[in-house]
Amino acid sequence: MTGSDAATGRYPIRAVSKLTGISTDTLRAWERRYHAVTPSRDGRGRLYSEADVSRLRLLSDAVAGGHAIGRIASLGDDELQSLLSVPSSAPGPSPRPDRPVLDTTRFRDAIQGFDNAALDLEFARLAVMLPPLDLVRDVLLPRLREAGETWHVHPGGIAHEHLMSATMRHMLGAFVRLYTSAGTARRLLFATPSGDRHEIGILGGAMLAASRGFAVTYLGPDLPASEIRAALAGSRAQVLVLGLTLAEHDAARERELTTLVQQMPGDVELWCGGAGTVTYAAALSPRAVILETFDAYLEQLTRLAARGGPIGEPTP
Repeated sequence: MTGSDAATGRYPIRAVSKLTGISTDTLRAWERRYHAVTPSRDGRGRLYSEADVSRLRLLSDAVAGGHAIGRIASLGDDELQSLLSVPSSAPGPSPRPDRPVLDTTRFRDAIQGFDNAALDLEFARLAVMLPPLDLVRDVLLPRLREAGETWHVHPGGIAHEHLMSATMRHMLGAFVRLYTSAGTARRLLFATPSGDRHEIGILGGAMLAASRGFAVTYLGPDLPASEIRAALAGSRAQVLVLGLTLAEHDAARERELTTLVQQMPGDVELWCGGAGTVTYAAALSPRAVILETFDAYLEQLTRLAARGGPIGEPTP
């Protein structure tokens, strides 16, 4: 940081990461997705003010206390202060311990360089350092957004996505073995319909469900409706989690989704996420729970774990 930057209280993103304990990936995600702060920019990138840093510290403390960033990002600083000054009457997660500031540069470089061994090593390192929720939210989802925003327009972009998907499938197996409780009665089935080959989103969702003790059956992408129905019958799943990443309308896919929704067992819940949920809303409604945000998915997992109630029942 230059002297003029210091005098005006403007900090680059890496300095803010060190000052707040928030990873650079999370800072970018909070800005892009939730508009938590609006830093200025110069030729080198983002510049955060003293007020931005103070606000980010408040948000970080609130998130550490169990509040979802999606619910609090729109609050003013005074409201955040009030939120932090009132102890919660309900039991909640313990504040997360301080952890080193994450640098995912090597993770990103391994993807771009098609270095499978380095990617496996970085994935394993981050999995040891982070709780599963932070790994999915702060590392994998930002990479997913990068895949959607940039990789598909560059040569080798699809190969990058395939490489990351292969690594995530490997890690999902480890999560299932490590976290899933023996004899658990709640099972979730994950898939994407025919023609939809983008699986990173449902892989992240499956990893998170496994980390919370649910039994997970992962079918992968691009699966005909008939195969999904057969898997539902064979797996005895209580929930089908369907990834719909393709926003372009396709008449054949809409017919297939309509058939799937109509022929699903009545006691199986349907959760759908991705850009395609808007395109195929008519086929999915009113049966499906639409997961518009990551927090919405977490709420449904919490409801299922706590109550296992019928579809659409509010989270306690």
